Parts: sequence; C-alpha cells; structure tokens
Amino acid sequence: MAVEKMRFVNIAGRISDMDNFVINTIVPFDIQLENSSNILNTVKGLFPFNDENPYERLNKKVADLINVLDHELAYDPTKTCGLMPVSLLEPEIDGYERQLETIQKISRSLEEVLAHKKEVRKQTVPIKDLDIELDRIFTFKYMKFRFGKMPSESFTKLSEYIETLDTIAYKVSEENHAVYLMYFTPSSQQANIDSLFASLLFERIRISGDVKGKPKIALQKLNEEIEDLENRIAMIKRDAKGFVERNFDRLQELYNFTIQLNEVFEVRRFAVRSHDAFYITGWIPKSQADDFREMVDKLKNISCIMEDDEVIIKSSPPTKLDNNKFFKPFEELIHMYGTPSYHELDPTTFVAITYMLFFGLMFGDLGQGIIIALLGFGIYRKTKNNYAQLAIYLGCLSMITGTIYGSFFGNEEILRELFPFVPMIAPMENKMIVLLSAIALGMVLIIMALILNIINQYRNKRYAKLFFDRNGLVGLIMYIGIASIALSVVQGQEASLPVIAIFIIVPIIIIFLSHPIQNMFNKKKYIFPQEGGFIVEATFELIETLLSVASNTISFIRIGAFALNHVGFFMAFHALADIVGGSGSIIVMIIGNILIIVLEGLIVAIQGLRLQYYELFSRYFEGEGIVFEPFKIKG
Repeated sequence: MAVEKMRFVNIAGRISDMDNFVINTIVPFDIQLENSSNILNTVKGLFPFNDENPYERLNKKVADLINVLDHELAYDPTKTCGLMPVSLLEPEIDGYERQLETIQKISRSLEEVLAHKKEVRKQTVPIKDLDIELDRIFTFKYMKFRFGKMPSESFTKLSEYIETLDTIAYKVSEENHAVYLMYFTPSSQQANIDSLFASLLFERIRISGDVKGKPKIALQKLNEEIEDLENRIAMIKRDAKGFVERNFDRLQELYNFTIQLNEVFEVRRFAVRSHDAFYITGWIPKSQADDFREMVDKLKNISCIMEDDEVIIKSSPPTKLDNNKFFKPFEELIHMYGTPSYHELDPTTFVAITYMLFFGLMFGDLGQGIIIALLGFGIYRKTKNNYAQLAIYLGCLSMITGTIYGSFFGNEEILRELFPFVPMIAPMENKMIVLLSAIALGMVLIIMALILNIINQYRNKRYAKLFFDRNGLVGLIMYIGIASIALSVVQGQEASLPVIAIFIIVPIIIIFLSHPIQNMFNKKKYIFPQEGGFIVEATFELIETLLSVASNTISFIRIGAFALNHVGFFMAFHALADIVGGSGSIIVMIIGNILIIVLEGLIVAIQGLRLQYYELFSRYFEGEGIVFEPFKIKG
C-alpha cells in the first residue's frame, strides 16, 4: 500500500553519443522522460531538436516489404540492435525493395494478360460450336453482325416474324432460359435492327478481335495459353515465397533495427540540445536510482545529476504503485477512478480487502463461488487478464461467506448436515441483524476513510484541511459523535448534553466556518470571500455534509439487502422448481443458478464499486496523480 519514491535525473552528454546512451542505458531502466524544454527553459543556449527521423521511413519500407507478401513481422524486445547508421541500412533495404518490385512487376504483368485471356475465353465459349472463321466476319464491308443473348421467350417471338426483317438470326446455343445467337444485317439497316433486338432484351456480347479462325480451335489455343500463364504465375509466386524464406530472418532483424532506432530517435522530442551536447530529464524509481547512477558513472562524456522529488517544482513526480502480486490486480479498480497523487496514500490494499468483503457478503454461496473462481481461473490461464484474477478472488470470498450462510447453490440444508460443527447464519432468519451489521460495517469503513484522509492531508502538508475540513479531524469527531449517539438510541440509552455539545455541535460550528478558519490558518489576505454570500454558501455546504453523513452510512445497507436478495432469488426458483416437478425442476434450478451468477453477480460487482467510489473515495481519495509511464520500445 505504497507509492514508490522517485528521483529526478538530469543527464547531459555529447550528441554523437546520444542514441547509444539511450539504447544501452535508458531502455534497460524504468525512466519516465520529461519535456526538457519546460524544465530547462531558463537556461540560455538550449533549443529543441528539429532533426527529421530517418528511421521512421525505413521501418515503413521493411513493414511494407513483408505485408505485400502476406507475412507478419513481430518485434522481439529481447534482441537489442545497437547502432546502425542510415547509410548502411538504407542501401540494404532498398536492395530488397528492388528485388521485390521486380518480382511484383512481372507477376502483375502476367496476371493482367491472364485476366484478358480469361475474358476472351468467356466470350468464346458460347460460340465454340460455330463452324466459321470469326476473323473473316470482322472484315465485312456492307454487312454488320452482332453476337449476344436474349430470353428464350423473346427468341420465340422473334422467330415468328424474322422472315419479314432485313436480318438473319442464327441460334448458337441455349442454356438457363437464355438463347445465345448471332444476327447479320445490312449496314444501312443497322440502327433499326439494333433497336428492335434491344426491345426484345437482347444483350450484346462483344467478341475480342484476338479470336482468330474457328471458335473451337481458338478456344483450345486460349486454354493452352491460360494454362501456361497460370504455371508461370505460380512459379513466380514460388520465387517470391523463396525470396521471403531466404531473407526472412534478415528482414526480421532489419525490422527490429528500424523499430528500435526509430523509437530511440524519438527521444529527441523530450530532449534539448546546445551546439554539441544533449540534455535529457526524467523520473526514475528510487529502487533503480543507484544502479542507474553506477552505470552512468562508467560512461565517458556522460554526466548525471540526481535530485530528490521534494526539490523539483516544474515537474510533478509521476505515480508508480508498488503492490505485491496478490493485490496488483486491484490497481485496475483504482485507475478506473483515477491515479493517486505522488504524496497520496495508495488505496489499493484497502480497496482490495473491502471490495472482496463487499462482494462476499452480498453474494455468499459456496457452489456459485466455486463456479466464479473456476471461470476466472480458466480465463486467467489463457489471457493473464487482471479482471479474471479478480474473479478468482471474488469467487473465493463468495465461497467463504457462502459457507457462513450455509448456502450451496441455494440449498441451505446440505452444508448444515455435512458440517454441523461450523457456526452458520441464515440471512432470511436474521434480517435485522444482517441489515444492522451492514450499516455498522459502513460506519467503521467511513471512519477508516476519514482517518486515511487525515493521513493524506498530513503527507501533503495541508494542515488546515487536516484539522478543519469536513473530511478532516473535525469531520471525524462529528461522525464518531453522531455514530455514538445513534448507537445509544438503538440501545435505549440517553445521550448526555456535554457529549452532544462536544462531539456534534462544536464540530458543526467549525465545519460551518471551515473556509474562513482555513484562510486564517494559512495566513491568507482575505478571511471571508470578497464576493459575499458566505452565509448562504456555508449553510448549504453544512446541510450537504449532514445529509451525506446519513446517506453515505445508510447506503451500506445495500450490502445486507443484496445478501437477502440473493436468498430471495433462490427461494423464487425453488418455488418454481416445485411447481414444475420431476426432471424439469433440475433444469429450472440450473437455469436459475446461471441467471443468478451472471446477472446478480454483475450487479453485486457494480454495487461494490459504487460503495468504493461514492461512499469511501469521496472522503479520502483525490485521484489526480500522473501515471508513471517509463520509456520503452514497444514495437
């Protein structure tokens, strides 16, 4: 439950050593780079890098080479490349590019010819049985011909009056209710005859001038040419595949080279330079600072100055949460709301314990807990997903509380018979105890949240808020006072007036005057706001504070309510199973358990988050920190 301490690093060296330094020294450590222009803006003679990144273009070239050939490259972070100048990389990459372009150019040319031959064959197939020389038809001077198809009904109609027209129609073939035909007409009658055939839904099919001689012979020649082209294209594809196989390892290396050098070059966006020196600034975890300093000290022409986070004004330290492996997945729930500030307490452990407790109390069932844990485990094994790991934890808590409730897939008799020595409580038989216990738990947690807020204010040296804020010490005293009086009333005891005065009335007055008192404590020029309206604003804030005390506390009753609701769902499905009877009752219970696990489990998980975010976080957690994002080559 801690935020890892940071140290600020200032690094300077020769520009000629910059890339090598980044690869061998920055990359192995976790260093979040800062914009040095903002940090060193008061130092004269420094200006940002404006160099064009040559490796970005080379990286795209290598990626395009492989993408064209339907292969995938994967960046391997374990293989560091060192430095390789553009003057060596570019000629090699260009050489591979030229080879591939030659292969592609030949392949595209052959594929274009193949597509044309296939189109000509498609035109020739319907007329393959014509016993005429097609190329002679194309040379007619006074006669025009057309080839195409029309519906069979149209051809029948045409046959009835074809003899009265200045045209000759020749049926070539018929298929799928369409007739392929060829008609001849004098050039002088071409327009009229074409219009007539168009009205009969004639669709012209153009015959390429490449078809020579009789169609059957031409078709045979086309098939031979197409087969030859397909073989040549297949051979070129084999050559292309061979090209990839022969050079893939080297292309993979070049891909690694260009990715690493591209991202290393991008470090210049964070750095500044003088005539011949570079300057880099950033944050490093304190746990790595000594090792980093030791490595830098071994380098020539590189200097490093480290500062504690307290002395840095222009840059706020980023937040790196430092939790053990068990609590690590719960950081996801924290980041959904915000990131702790650097000097703020890390709430991960507190959230982990309370969130698991919330879920277990609201969704207590041994059998269903086992199912949730097993589902989470199965997903986690395949994906290593943090939410799947959370499901394992929540399932285990559901198993524990389910045992206490004596519930196994909704049955409250099996566990009591098997484990009579285990003390169990039936929620439905102890409704008031369950609901009051939930409120009591909420009161304890709200007190803990107020204590956490007091610690946070102390760590941030905001002493006025520590003492006089509604979530500070005065708020804690008031809440404890209200809780004590409420407990006395429940027990039938009378609260003494001194207790009410000290623990409630005095804190209420202080909270009402909180802002002026804080201004006076911080020695501000104006104690009361200059724009007026203090009384109205303070009154509304006080009313909101008192209402939130009540609403936040009562809100925890939902823990008990959902525990009862969980049992109520099972009772409903048991009643429905009794009505159905026989084997149908088993199906009803199976469906019921699935619905409860999916729907109620999701609702309970959301309600647990709501209690964290609204009832607890609102009292102690600001979440305005900066996530620690060290520079890494991601590929």
